[in-house]
Amino acid sequence: MPTFSFIENPLLNVLKQANSLIPGIEKVIAIYYCHEASEVKAKTKVHENKIDDLAFDDTEGSIDKLRKAVSYINWYSKDETPFEVRQKKKHIQMSVFQEFENVILSLGFPNEHDKKHDLLFFFFNKDISNFGLTDSNKILAPDNKKIIGFMLYNSIKTMIEIFSRELAVLKMYNENTKSLVKRYAQSREELEKSKNNYGLSLIDLCNLYIKECNESNSRFNYILTDDALRRIKIYQGDITVLKTIIRQSINYVNNLYFDSKETDIYISEDYLNFENIGAGISTKPQEVQLYDKYSKTIMLLDKLEKAARDVVAKNMDLTGTNVGNSCSTPISAPAISDAVKKHRNKILHLINKYPEKWKLIRSEFRPVKNMLTVRTEFIEKSA
Repeated sequence: MPTFSFIENPLLNVLKQANSLIPGIEKVIAIYYCHEASEVKAKTKVHENKIDDLAFDDTEGSIDKLRKAVSYINWYSKDETPFEVRQKKKHIQMSVFQEFENVILSLGFPNEHDKKHDLLFFFFNKDISNFGLTDSNKILAPDNKKIIGFMLYNSIKTMIEIFSRELAVLKMYNENTKSLVKRYAQSREELEKSKNNYGLSLIDLCNLYIKECNESNSRFNYILTDDALRRIKIYQGDITVLKTIIRQSINYVNNLYFDSKETDIYISEDYLNFENIGAGISTKPQEVQLYDKYSKTIMLLDKLEKAARDVVAKNMDLTGTNVGNSCSTPISAPAISDAVKKHRNKILHLINKYPEKWKLIRSEFRPVKNMLTVRTEFIEKSA
């Protein structure tokens, strides 16, 4: 996954760009203290190859000594570096002539964690060919080295400072973003808690309405089913309308189960009319009148639909007799036909208005199916 280059140790960034800073450089080594691992690490890059780990042995403390050096800029010969120490046969005394052998530039940059220097070692050629000059026979002189060390040190120092500033800005943005995400998560959690508490309050309110109705009714004991409670919990409409919804559902089941011998009457979600009265829309008087106007027809259709489903579940023919016998109070087939004819216009209106309801009787139960077929044929002839 792509990341900002300045997130990792700044010396590793410099190591990646070493060939751009000094084209043709033989090798570059980075020695740095890793705060996360609490240890000194070493990486190397030879020519333009990838960066590799560098194994080193600092039992004699030579690297630690270099990291404590006061001077930021130093030139060494290969035999003086801790990376070549195992090839040394004897101690070599320095002379003015051996200055030309010092082709390894060491640059030190303060590490804020262990208060020592992180080091970069640049392995130069003995001539000036690293700087794109064709006269490769010209030796890299001491005066040249001073200029090179000064300019390279300050260039890399500037790069590290830029990395540091950009990292500080990124950290600030990250902290702000984390704070926003945390506040958003807390707000969302608080909102969910508020919604849940509000939903539980609605349930308590409706149970109170049910209790009032139970106390005033000596025949039935009304009980809200689990699906009704779930629906009430997420109700978004006018809270003052809930009492009307509960009372209308009770009136509905009273008529639907008027002949029931059961004491407990369960009010499911299907009996709660949220669509026309709830949903956050103020109920108009004509809408309540419309509901009352069709309530008996709706109860008839619901009763026939329920009985028809019971007949189908028993693998019986969907006849008027079987449907009538499956009603809570058995009725004859002629009585069903008469009721359908009596409510004909209202049934046609309701079936047209609610195409998703009473699907079984409208498609399979002959008294209702024939009525719809006759209506369709009449419309086609009139057209």
